[in-house]
Amino acid sequence: MVLLALVVLPVAVGCTGMFQAIGARWVTRQLTDEFDLNEEQQKATRASVDRLIEAAPQVLGPPLKQLVDSTDQAIAQGLSDENIIPIEREFDALANAVVARVIDEAAPILATLSDKQIAHAEGNFKERFDEARERLEEPTAERLEKRQQGFVDGVEEWSGDLTRGQKKALREYVAKLPDDSEVRIAADERRIQAIGDVVRANPGAPTIRAALWQAWEDRRNWGPGSRPPEARDADRRRTLIYIDAMFTAEQREHAREHLQRIYRRVNRFLSNAES
Repeated sequence: MVLLALVVLPVAVGCTGMFQAIGARWVTRQLTDEFDLNEEQQKATRASVDRLIEAAPQVLGPPLKQLVDSTDQAIAQGLSDENIIPIEREFDALANAVVARVIDEAAPILATLSDKQIAHAEGNFKERFDEARERLEEPTAERLEKRQQGFVDGVEEWSGDLTRGQKKALREYVAKLPDDSEVRIAADERRIQAIGDVVRANPGAPTIRAALWQAWEDRRNWGPGSRPPEARDADRRRTLIYIDAMFTAEQREHAREHLQRIYRRVNRFLSNAES
């Protein structure tokens, strides 16, 4: 879902006025490079990106505020299955609404791609998959160290400074988690290949739209050798609860402030997109 990522990114960083137009041009340029778009396709892509940005306040506004409020309340109370699961549902509903809009815009453009352009995009994806597999071939201890450091850094972004004991506990926790990287990469590669096969057959926008939506709905199913999505979801909730339990009152407040900072950036974009 390259288009989704490139469209949502300007929202995440929070564009204002002139920067909103710059963000739309940046997204168009990235997609042009990704698919080697011709001039007519570039114009259609820019129009699609502009429509998505214009629709953002309506699509994101109220549900995003509800999601932020629910998350803030859950952090204040302390995380548990009882308050994480409703938040996951709210997030999924918001993500579905955004993806549906992106797919509606993307399908007609993808329907115009030539075999050469499809091969160009698949080549870009192959490079990324090859790079990911190269990382999987690193020594086990080195890979674990990177996972541990990335995990600690991610938590610290929300908590502020962690104590030495907290960092040690998090590293030990990560070492016990299953590493699903290999099966996830394989699943993503199969999904991209399947979409490419559909687009290459030139079936028209409705069929491409249906294939993209099916790929989105199947995103949690990683195929043979993978753990069930429900098991991964349960692990994720247990991890969040574990992290939450080690937070001090000050760290919990820092997490709530970080959440609100992110929301203010997005809300600034929504306000400017609406004006």
